[in-house]
Amino acid sequence: MVLGSVTAYEIMEDAQETGELDYVNGAALVRYSIAGNFLGLPAVTVPVGYDKLGLPIGIQFIGKPWSEAKLIQIAYAMEALCEAEYKKPQVFYDLLGEC
Repeated sequence: MVLGSVTAYEIMEDAQETGELDYVNGAALVRYSIAGNFLGLPAVTVPVGYDKLGLPIGIQFIGKPWSEAKLIQIAYAMEALCEAEYKKPQVFYDLLGEC
């Protein structure tokens, strides 16, 4: 089981006029990151694939205090495993000139 396994939800057409008020889906998206924020724990999120609609999915790792170096190692390894699956978005500008 993957904790917090939800993907992006549809933004309603009137969201610009009325504001985004989907509290249930919004809360599901941040459910497992709130504790880390309140406790000041280091965290990193890595893209790992796409859902059925082609929207990106990420996995978040939250570490113990002062474990930033270990989290960067984990993120680097996870990116290496998933890199072949990455797709460029339709609108893309390469700021580094490398891709």
